[in-house]
Amino acid sequence: MDYQLIDADNHYYETEDCFTRYGDESVKRFVHWVSEGKKRHLLMGDVRQTMVPNPTFNPITKPGAFHERLKDLAEGGDRSVPGNVDKARYGELEPLPAHYQDRDARLQVMDEQQLERAFLFPTLAVGVEGLNPTEVPMTYKVFRAFNEWLDDDWGYVYRDRLYAAPAIPVLDPTLATEELDRVLARGARLITLRPGPANGRSPADPVWDPFWARVQEADVPIAYHAYGGLDAYADAFRLLWQRYGVTDRAYEANLQQAWIGDRPMLDTALALVLGNLFGRFPKLRILSIELGCAWVPFCLHVLDHSGGLLDRHIRAFGESVTERPSEIFKRNFWVSPFPEEDIAGLSELIGADHVLFGSDWPHAEGTPQPADYAKYLQDLDPGDARQILRDNALALVS
Repeated sequence: MDYQLIDADNHYYETEDCFTRYGDESVKRFVHWVSEGKKRHLLMGDVRQTMVPNPTFNPITKPGAFHERLKDLAEGGDRSVPGNVDKARYGELEPLPAHYQDRDARLQVMDEQQLERAFLFPTLAVGVEGLNPTEVPMTYKVFRAFNEWLDDDWGYVYRDRLYAAPAIPVLDPTLATEELDRVLARGARLITLRPGPANGRSPADPVWDPFWARVQEADVPIAYHAYGGLDAYADAFRLLWQRYGVTDRAYEANLQQAWIGDRPMLDTALALVLGNLFGRFPKLRILSIELGCAWVPFCLHVLDHSGGLLDRHIRAFGESVTERPSEIFKRNFWVSPFPEEDIAGLSELIGADHVLFGSDWPHAEGTPQPADYAKYLQDLDPGDARQILRDNALALVS
Protein backbone atom coordinates (compact mmCIF):
# COMPACT_ATOMS: atom_id res chain seq x y z
CA MET A 1 0.00 0.00 0.00
CA ASP A 2 1.18 3.50 -0.79
CA TYR A 3 -0.54 5.02 2.25
CA GLN A 4 -0.43 4.64 6.01
CA LEU A 5 -3.33 3.34 8.08
CA ILE A 6 -5.58 4.92 10.70
CA ASP A 7 -6.73 2.49 13.35
CA ALA A 8 -10.16 3.28 14.82
CA ASP A 9 -9.74 0.82 17.70
CA ASN A 10 -6.39 0.99 19.51
CA HIS A 11 -5.95 0.60 23.25
CA TYR A 12 -3.71 1.56 26.13
CA TYR A 13 -3.30 -0.16 29.50
CA GLU A 14 -4.05 2.10 32.45
CA THR A 15 -1.67 2.82 35.31
CA GLU A 16 -2.73 1.93 38.85
CA ASP A 17 -3.44 5.57 39.72
CA CYS A 18 -5.65 6.27 36.70
CA PHE A 19 -8.75 6.84 38.88
CA THR A 20 -7.05 8.44 41.87
CA ARG A 21 -4.22 10.68 40.65
CA TYR A 22 -6.65 13.56 40.15
CA GLY A 23 -9.42 12.35 42.45
CA ASP A 24 -10.36 14.23 45.60
CA GLU A 25 -10.27 12.55 49.01
CA SER A 26 -13.70 11.00 48.54
CA VAL A 27 -12.58 9.37 45.28
CA LYS A 28 -9.40 8.08 46.90
CA ARG A 29 -11.47 6.47 49.66
CA PHE A 30 -13.92 5.01 47.14
CA VAL A 31 -11.34 3.61 44.69
CA HIS A 32 -8.74 1.40 46.32
CA TRP A 33 -6.50 -1.58 45.71
CA VAL A 34 -6.26 -4.70 47.84
CA SER A 35 -3.64 -7.43 47.70
CA GLU A 36 -4.30 -11.16 47.77
CA GLY A 37 -0.98 -12.94 47.73
CA LYS A 38 0.79 -11.80 44.58
CA LYS A 39 -2.43 -10.56 43.02
CA ARG A 40 -3.87 -7.07 43.31
CA HIS A 41 -7.54 -6.29 42.92
CA LEU A 42 -9.30 -2.99 42.20
CA LEU A 43 -12.38 -2.11 44.24
CA MET A 44 -14.95 0.60 43.62
CA GLY A 45 -16.59 1.07 46.98
CA ASP A 46 -17.01 -2.50 48.18
CA VAL A 47 -17.44 -3.95 44.66
CA ARG A 48 -14.47 -5.67 43.07
CA GLN A 49 -13.69 -5.18 39.39
CA THR A 50 -13.61 -8.64 37.80
CA MET A 51 -13.70 -7.96 34.06
CA VAL A 52 -9.90 -7.68 33.82
CA PRO A 53 -8.31 -10.64 35.64
CA ASN A 54 -5.02 -8.78 36.16
CA PRO A 55 -5.78 -5.05 36.43
CA THR A 56 -2.10 -4.22 36.96
CA PHE A 57 -1.47 -5.56 33.41
CA ASN A 58 1.96 -6.89 34.34
CA PRO A 59 2.55 -9.46 32.98
CA ILE A 60 0.24 -9.16 29.98
CA THR A 61 -1.00 -11.44 27.18
CA LYS A 62 0.63 -10.90 23.82
CA PRO A 63 -1.38 -9.04 21.16
CA GLY A 64 -3.54 -11.25 18.98
CA ALA A 65 -3.22 -14.35 21.16
CA PHE A 66 -6.82 -15.39 20.43
CA HIS A 67 -7.17 -13.95 16.92
CA GLU A 68 -6.63 -17.14 14.95
CA ARG A 69 -9.02 -19.02 17.23
CA LEU A 70 -11.75 -16.44 16.64
CA LYS A 71 -11.15 -16.59 12.90
CA ASP A 72 -11.27 -20.38 13.01
CA LEU A 73 -14.62 -20.34 14.81
CA ALA A 74 -16.02 -17.76 12.38
CA GLU A 75 -15.13 -20.09 9.52
CA GLY A 76 -16.85 -23.08 11.11
CA GLY A 77 -13.94 -24.58 13.01
CA ASP A 78 -14.42 -27.43 15.47
CA ARG A 79 -15.27 -25.98 18.89
CA SER A 80 -14.21 -29.20 20.65
CA VAL A 81 -10.50 -28.76 19.92
CA PRO A 82 -8.19 -25.78 20.52
CA GLY A 83 -8.32 -25.05 16.80
CA ASN A 84 -5.96 -22.96 14.75
CA VAL A 85 -4.19 -21.18 17.61
CA ASP A 86 -0.98 -19.20 17.39
CA LYS A 87 0.94 -21.37 19.85
CA ALA A 88 3.64 -18.70 20.26
CA ARG A 89 1.03 -16.27 21.59
CA TYR A 90 -1.80 -18.33 23.06
CA GLY A 91 -1.61 -18.11 26.83
CA GLU A 92 1.91 -16.71 26.82
CA LEU A 93 2.53 -13.68 29.00
CA GLU A 94 5.20 -11.02 28.69
CA PRO A 95 6.38 -8.11 30.87
CA LEU A 96 4.37 -4.95 30.25
CA PRO A 97 6.08 -3.07 27.38
CA ALA A 98 6.58 0.68 27.72
CA HIS A 99 4.54 1.49 24.60
CA TYR A 100 1.36 0.24 26.27
CA GLN A 101 1.52 3.09 28.77
CA ASP A 102 3.79 5.74 27.22
CA ARG A 103 2.62 7.87 24.30
CA ASP A 104 6.04 8.66 22.85
CA ALA A 105 7.02 5.01 22.90
CA ARG A 106 3.68 4.23 21.24
CA LEU A 107 4.39 6.65 18.40
CA GLN A 108 7.69 4.91 17.73
CA VAL A 109 5.91 1.57 17.50
CA MET A 110 3.23 3.07 15.27
CA ASP A 111 5.93 4.17 12.84
CA GLU A 112 7.03 0.54 12.59
CA GLN A 113 3.42 -0.61 12.21
CA GLN A 114 2.63 1.74 9.29
CA LEU A 115 0.04 3.52 11.45
CA GLU A 116 -0.39 7.21 10.77
CA ARG A 117 -2.95 7.78 13.52
CA ALA A 118 -5.00 5.83 16.05
CA PHE A 119 -8.14 6.26 18.12
CA LEU A 120 -7.33 5.23 21.70
CA PHE A 121 -9.79 3.58 24.09
CA PRO A 122 -9.55 2.33 27.69
CA THR A 123 -9.04 -1.25 28.79
CA LEU A 124 -9.80 -1.20 32.51
CA ALA A 125 -12.16 1.78 32.53
CA VAL A 126 -14.72 0.13 30.23
CA GLY A 127 -15.63 -2.27 33.04
CA VAL A 128 -16.34 0.00 35.99
CA GLU A 129 -19.32 2.21 35.07
CA GLY A 130 -21.87 -0.41 36.08
CA LEU A 131 -20.22 -1.52 39.32
CA ASN A 132 -22.07 0.98 41.54
CA PRO A 133 -25.32 1.87 39.72
CA THR A 134 -26.75 3.81 42.67
CA GLU A 135 -23.60 5.86 43.27
CA VAL A 136 -24.21 8.22 40.35
CA PRO A 137 -22.45 11.42 41.56
CA MET A 138 -19.46 9.39 42.75
CA THR A 139 -19.23 7.54 39.43
CA TYR A 140 -18.98 10.89 37.64
CA LYS A 141 -16.31 12.05 40.05
CA VAL A 142 -14.35 8.86 39.38
CA PHE A 143 -14.58 9.36 35.62
CA ARG A 144 -13.70 13.03 35.88
CA ALA A 145 -10.51 11.98 37.67
CA PHE A 146 -9.95 9.30 35.02
CA ASN A 147 -10.34 11.78 32.16
CA GLU A 148 -7.87 14.11 33.86
CA TRP A 149 -5.39 11.24 34.05
CA LEU A 150 -6.04 10.40 30.40
CA ASP A 151 -5.27 13.94 29.29
CA ASP A 152 -2.15 13.94 31.43
CA ASP A 153 -0.67 10.61 30.30
CA TRP A 154 -1.88 10.44 26.70
CA GLY A 155 -3.46 13.76 25.75
CA TYR A 156 -6.86 13.96 24.12
CA VAL A 157 -4.99 14.79 20.92
CA TYR A 158 -1.27 14.12 20.86
CA ARG A 159 0.78 15.34 17.89
CA ASP A 160 -2.35 14.95 15.78
CA ARG A 161 -1.68 11.19 15.72
CA LEU A 162 -3.21 9.85 18.93
CA TYR A 163 -6.87 10.61 19.70
CA ALA A 164 -7.64 9.42 23.23
CA ALA A 165 -11.38 9.36 23.88
CA PRO A 166 -12.59 10.61 27.28
CA ALA A 167 -15.18 8.25 28.79
CA ILE A 168 -18.46 9.73 30.00
CA PRO A 169 -21.01 7.67 31.96
CA VAL A 170 -24.57 7.62 30.60
CA LEU A 171 -26.24 7.82 33.99
CA ASP A 172 -27.33 11.43 34.43
CA PRO A 173 -27.85 13.92 31.57
CA THR A 174 -26.86 16.99 33.58
CA LEU A 175 -23.66 15.51 34.98
CA ALA A 176 -22.81 13.97 31.61
CA THR A 177 -23.19 17.34 29.86
CA GLU A 178 -21.00 19.02 32.47
CA GLU A 179 -18.24 16.46 31.92
CA LEU A 180 -18.68 16.75 28.16
CA ASP A 181 -18.23 20.53 28.33
CA ARG A 182 -15.11 20.10 30.43
CA VAL A 183 -13.34 17.64 28.12
CA LEU A 184 -14.35 19.57 25.00
CA ALA A 185 -12.86 22.73 26.49
CA ARG A 186 -9.61 20.81 26.86
CA GLY A 187 -9.57 19.78 23.21
CA ALA A 188 -11.20 16.34 23.04
CA ARG A 189 -11.98 15.31 19.46
CA LEU A 190 -13.61 11.95 20.23
CA ILE A 191 -15.92 10.81 23.06
CA THR A 192 -16.67 7.25 24.14
CA LEU A 193 -19.91 6.04 25.74
CA ARG A 194 -21.20 2.69 26.95
CA PRO A 195 -23.92 1.23 24.69
CA GLY A 196 -27.29 0.32 26.11
CA PRO A 197 -29.95 2.18 28.07
CA ALA A 198 -29.13 5.45 29.83
CA ASN A 199 -29.82 4.48 33.43
CA GLY A 200 -33.43 3.49 32.89
CA ARG A 201 -34.09 5.85 29.97
CA SER A 202 -33.56 5.84 26.24
CA PRO A 203 -30.48 7.85 25.26
CA ALA A 204 -32.80 9.54 22.75
CA ASP A 205 -35.15 10.78 25.46
CA PRO A 206 -35.38 14.59 25.20
CA VAL A 207 -33.93 14.88 28.70
CA TRP A 208 -30.60 14.05 27.00
CA ASP A 209 -31.03 16.71 24.30
CA PRO A 210 -28.66 19.24 25.95
CA PHE A 211 -25.92 16.60 25.81
CA TRP A 212 -26.54 15.79 22.14
CA ALA A 213 -26.88 19.46 21.23
CA ARG A 214 -23.43 20.09 22.67
CA VAL A 215 -22.00 17.10 20.78
CA GLN A 216 -23.43 18.38 17.51
CA GLU A 217 -22.22 21.91 18.17
CA ALA A 218 -18.68 20.66 18.86
CA ASP A 219 -18.84 18.36 15.80
CA VAL A 220 -17.11 15.47 17.57
CA PRO A 221 -17.91 11.78 16.91
CA ILE A 222 -19.43 9.64 19.64
CA ALA A 223 -17.92 6.16 19.84
CA TYR A 224 -19.97 3.44 21.47
CA HIS A 225 -17.33 0.92 22.50
CA ALA A 226 -17.49 -2.64 23.81
CA TYR A 227 -17.55 -2.80 27.59
CA GLY A 228 -17.60 -5.36 30.36
CA GLY A 229 -18.59 -5.77 33.96
CA LEU A 230 -21.93 -5.50 35.69
CA ASP A 231 -24.79 -3.64 34.00
CA ALA A 232 -28.55 -3.54 33.50
CA TYR A 233 -28.42 -6.39 30.97
CA ALA A 234 -26.89 -8.71 33.56
CA ASP A 235 -29.64 -7.68 36.00
CA ALA A 236 -32.30 -8.34 33.36
CA PHE A 237 -30.84 -11.75 32.57
CA ARG A 238 -30.99 -12.76 36.21
CA LEU A 239 -34.61 -11.59 36.42
CA LEU A 240 -35.76 -13.25 33.19
CA TRP A 241 -33.71 -16.45 33.19
CA GLN A 242 -32.45 -17.07 36.74
CA ARG A 243 -35.34 -15.93 38.89
CA TYR A 244 -35.37 -19.27 40.69
CA GLY A 245 -31.60 -19.67 40.92
CA VAL A 246 -28.86 -21.17 38.81
CA THR A 247 -29.47 -24.80 37.84
CA ASP A 248 -26.62 -25.27 35.35
CA ARG A 249 -23.85 -22.69 35.68
CA ALA A 250 -22.04 -23.55 32.43
CA TYR A 251 -25.25 -23.56 30.36
CA GLU A 252 -26.51 -20.31 31.82
CA ALA A 253 -23.15 -18.58 31.35
CA ASN A 254 -23.27 -19.51 27.67
CA LEU A 255 -26.91 -18.45 27.43
CA GLN A 256 -26.16 -15.10 29.03
CA GLN A 257 -23.32 -14.46 26.60
CA ALA A 258 -25.54 -15.39 23.65
CA TRP A 259 -28.54 -13.47 24.97
CA ILE A 260 -26.65 -10.24 25.67
CA GLY A 261 -23.97 -10.42 22.96
CA ASP A 262 -24.92 -7.88 20.32
CA ARG A 263 -27.92 -6.57 22.22
CA PRO A 264 -26.47 -3.37 23.77
CA MET A 265 -25.35 -1.85 20.46
CA LEU A 266 -28.41 -3.11 18.61
CA ASP A 267 -30.67 -1.59 21.26
CA THR A 268 -28.71 1.68 21.17
CA ALA A 269 -29.02 2.04 17.41
CA LEU A 270 -32.74 1.25 17.49
CA ALA A 271 -33.31 3.70 20.35
CA LEU A 272 -31.43 6.56 18.71
CA VAL A 273 -33.02 6.21 15.26
CA LEU A 274 -36.57 5.44 16.38
CA GLY A 275 -36.32 8.19 19.01
CA ASN A 276 -35.86 10.70 16.17
CA LEU A 277 -32.56 11.85 17.65
CA PHE A 278 -31.21 12.51 14.17
CA GLY A 279 -34.29 14.51 13.25
CA ARG A 280 -33.38 16.88 16.08
CA PHE A 281 -29.61 16.61 15.61
CA PRO A 282 -28.95 15.55 12.00
CA LYS A 283 -25.19 16.11 12.08
CA LEU A 284 -24.41 13.61 14.83
CA ARG A 285 -21.84 10.96 13.93
CA ILE A 286 -22.15 7.69 15.86
CA LEU A 287 -19.40 5.06 15.78
CA SER A 288 -19.77 1.42 16.77
CA ILE A 289 -16.33 0.21 17.87
CA GLU A 290 -15.29 -3.34 18.83
CA LEU A 291 -18.89 -4.46 18.62
CA GLY A 292 -18.70 -6.28 15.31
CA CYS A 293 -21.23 -6.04 12.50
CA ALA A 294 -23.34 -9.20 12.75
CA TRP A 295 -26.14 -7.13 14.33
CA VAL A 296 -26.33 -4.57 11.51
CA PRO A 297 -28.51 -6.43 8.92
CA PHE A 298 -31.04 -7.35 11.59
CA CYS A 299 -30.99 -3.77 12.91
CA LEU A 300 -31.82 -2.35 9.48
CA HIS A 301 -34.61 -4.90 9.07
CA VAL A 302 -36.14 -4.06 12.45
CA LEU A 303 -35.84 -0.31 11.87
CA ASP A 304 -37.81 -0.49 8.64
CA HIS A 305 -40.45 -2.79 10.12
CA SER A 306 -41.10 -0.81 13.29
CA GLY A 307 -44.33 1.04 13.97
CA GLY A 308 -47.93 0.08 13.32
CA LEU A 309 -48.71 -1.33 9.87
CA LEU A 310 -51.27 1.41 9.26
CA ASP A 311 -49.11 4.26 10.54
CA ARG A 312 -47.57 6.48 7.90
CA HIS A 313 -44.70 7.56 10.15
CA ILE A 314 -42.94 6.30 13.26
CA ARG A 315 -43.75 8.62 16.14
CA ALA A 316 -41.45 9.48 19.03
CA PHE A 317 -41.67 12.17 21.71
CA GLY A 318 -44.40 14.07 19.88
CA GLU A 319 -42.58 14.03 16.52
CA SER A 320 -42.55 11.84 13.44
CA VAL A 321 -39.62 10.02 11.90
CA THR A 322 -40.43 10.82 8.29
CA GLU A 323 -37.30 9.41 6.62
CA ARG A 324 -36.77 5.69 6.04
CA PRO A 325 -35.13 4.57 9.30
CA SER A 326 -32.50 2.37 7.64
CA GLU A 327 -31.36 5.35 5.57
CA ILE A 328 -30.94 7.40 8.75
CA PHE A 329 -28.70 4.65 10.11
CA LYS A 330 -26.63 4.56 6.93
CA ARG A 331 -26.07 8.31 7.11
CA ASN A 332 -25.33 8.75 10.82
CA PHE A 333 -23.58 5.51 11.84
CA TRP A 334 -20.09 4.18 11.18
CA VAL A 335 -19.34 0.52 12.02
CA SER A 336 -16.05 -1.24 12.72
CA PRO A 337 -16.40 -4.96 11.88
CA PHE A 338 -14.28 -7.69 13.37
CA PRO A 339 -11.68 -8.84 10.83
CA GLU A 340 -13.16 -12.35 10.69
CA GLU A 341 -16.61 -10.99 9.71
CA ASP A 342 -18.07 -10.27 6.27
CA ILE A 343 -16.50 -6.85 5.70
CA ALA A 344 -17.39 -6.84 2.00
CA GLY A 345 -21.01 -7.59 2.82
CA LEU A 346 -21.14 -4.79 5.38
CA SER A 347 -19.63 -2.39 2.83
CA GLU A 348 -22.36 -3.26 0.35
CA LEU A 349 -25.03 -2.88 3.01
CA ILE A 350 -24.14 0.52 4.51
CA GLY A 351 -21.49 1.81 2.09
CA ALA A 352 -17.72 1.45 2.30
CA ASP A 353 -17.52 5.10 3.36
CA HIS A 354 -19.16 4.16 6.68
CA VAL A 355 -16.93 1.18 7.56
CA LEU A 356 -13.94 1.58 9.88
CA PHE A 357 -10.82 -0.50 10.38
CA GLY A 358 -10.25 -1.39 14.03
CA SER A 359 -7.55 -3.80 15.14
CA ASP A 360 -8.25 -3.87 18.92
CA TRP A 361 -4.45 -3.82 19.31
CA PRO A 362 -2.78 -4.77 21.64
CA HIS A 363 -5.58 -6.88 23.12
CA ALA A 364 -5.51 -10.66 22.90
CA GLU A 365 -8.71 -10.72 20.80
CA GLY A 366 -7.33 -8.30 18.21
CA THR A 367 -4.94 -8.81 15.34
CA PRO A 368 -1.27 -9.52 16.23
CA GLN A 369 -0.33 -6.30 14.40
CA PRO A 370 -2.81 -3.60 13.32
CA ALA A 371 -1.88 -3.84 9.63
CA ASP A 372 -2.79 -7.55 9.64
CA TYR A 373 -6.39 -6.35 9.26
CA ALA A 374 -5.63 -5.28 5.67
CA LYS A 375 -5.40 -8.86 4.42
CA TYR A 376 -9.11 -9.29 5.10
CA LEU A 377 -9.91 -6.56 2.57
CA GLN A 378 -8.17 -8.14 -0.41
CA ASP A 379 -11.48 -8.91 -2.15
CA LEU A 380 -12.63 -5.29 -1.96
CA ASP A 381 -12.09 -2.60 -4.55
CA PRO A 382 -8.76 -0.88 -3.70
CA GLY A 383 -10.55 2.45 -3.35
CA ASP A 384 -13.03 0.98 -0.87
CA ALA A 385 -10.20 -0.67 1.05
CA ARG A 386 -8.40 2.65 1.35
CA GLN A 387 -11.55 4.30 2.69
CA ILE A 388 -11.87 1.63 5.36
CA LEU A 389 -8.19 1.54 6.29
CA ARG A 390 -7.60 5.29 6.35
CA ASP A 391 -9.85 7.88 4.76
CA ASN A 392 -13.07 7.32 6.75
CA ALA A 393 -11.35 7.63 10.11
CA LEU A 394 -9.36 10.63 8.94
CA ALA A 395 -12.54 12.46 7.93
CA LEU A 396 -14.05 11.84 11.37
CA VAL A 397 -11.31 13.72 13.23
CA SER A 398 -10.31 16.30 10.58
